[in-house]
Amino acid sequence: MLKEKVYKILESQEHEIIKMRRHLHKYPEASFKEFKTAEYIKNFYEKYDGQDIELRYPVGLHGTAVKIKGGKSGKTLAIRSDFDALELTEDTGLEYSSVNPGVMHACGHDAHTAVLLAVSDALIKVRNELSGDVLIVHQYAEETSPGGARAMIDDGVLDGADAIIGGHVWGSAYKTGEIAVRSGMAMAGRSYFKLVMTGRGGHGSQPHSCIDPIVAASHFVVAVQSILGRSINPLDSAVVTVGRFEGHGSFNIIPNSVMLEGDVRYFSEEVKILIEKRFKEILTGISEAHGCAYELDYRHDYPATINHAGLAEFAVKFIESGGVPGLKLRGSEPIMGSEDFSCYQQEIPGLYVFFGAEPKNKDGEVYPHHHPKFNIDEACLLGSAKFYAGFAVDFLESY
Repeated sequence: MLKEKVYKILESQEHEIIKMRRHLHKYPEASFKEFKTAEYIKNFYEKYDGQDIELRYPVGLHGTAVKIKGGKSGKTLAIRSDFDALELTEDTGLEYSSVNPGVMHACGHDAHTAVLLAVSDALIKVRNELSGDVLIVHQYAEETSPGGARAMIDDGVLDGADAIIGGHVWGSAYKTGEIAVRSGMAMAGRSYFKLVMTGRGGHGSQPHSCIDPIVAASHFVVAVQSILGRSINPLDSAVVTVGRFEGHGSFNIIPNSVMLEGDVRYFSEEVKILIEKRFKEILTGISEAHGCAYELDYRHDYPATINHAGLAEFAVKFIESGGVPGLKLRGSEPIMGSEDFSCYQQEIPGLYVFFGAEPKNKDGEVYPHHHPKFNIDEACLLGSAKFYAGFAVDFLESY
């Protein structure tokens, strides 16, 4: 069978997948600055260009798209991975730790890219036996708004695609060999805000002659949480986070202004709109009550990631039928993290899954994503690659 042939190719490449992942881990680049990483990906495909594949570069800023043209006519399945890193100083002590100061692959996008390169290579080798086409999407800048997905979509990356799948290694929730598939709500949507509240600064001993923006902003931080408890249906999920509160000055000075920055998470459009409305109403009321002025930048970043029911059902049947030997299905709850994979889902049916990758760290700890000591179990790479490749084969043959 074709799947078994593809799996054998991937098994023979497991060492190379790990090697690619470690190379990418060692040379990380932050969102929108992934120039050498993008070049690395493009160079990987140039040896195939013109041999029944179509290579597009750049797509958007510096994304890559590769269409693997099957020997038989049929549907087109897109598979997407991201390749940006985080602005974070690595503290893993790995021999392949980041050599780029202040930048680290602390979320696993190095693994995503290595896996998709291997999947592409295997599918290219059997392209004449594919019952349709596979579109490979290497996306930059998932971590930082506005993300790379929307620009790549606007540049036509999904043209001709019938569906898209993607996934994320998950080191702190699932063990290696597990895969989480969920229909419907999978990840939250996100809105961003930056607020500058301005009063009238002065000496700390004379507050009566000042308008203290710290006091006003502090009331706002507390009051805005009432949206969740008193404006949102308890059966809906939402989060409002003020992650940054800065009022530069001295211990005996009331500053002229303070800056707050944070985000909002939600699953439904109704909740998104309601939170923004109440947020602005509370801000206006508190500012007026304290005599402050304000400037607000409030914008919607990533939509909620909503998995297509038919694709989720197909994936569950694929796994439960032994589609990837040794890969175990896990149920999952929606998570409040956000992903711009959701932008693709607004265009065509999409499915986003999670691959277990709990590492075996020497200290016995499992560090979460975005932590300076974050790492994965590289044994997850082969299973992830087999899922993508096997799913693609079955989708083109029978979906």
